[in-house]
Amino acid sequence: MVTTTEFRSLTSEAAATLGLPEARIVEVAHPLGGVDAAGVESRADSVVEEAIRVLTA
Repeated sequence: MVTTTEFRSLTSEAAATLGLPEARIVEVAHPLGGVDAAGVESRADSVVEEAIRVLTA
């Protein structure tokens, strides 16, 4: 899952409630709303290595 820093706790709780307490979660800087495309791309670029790590763990 991908979430923002602001919603990391909620994302973890939701995953656990749905029976996925070990869900692999990557977080990007908050917020995404109101950020231009270049800003979103920059945030995505900053977590590529972590996303690859959690997807291949």
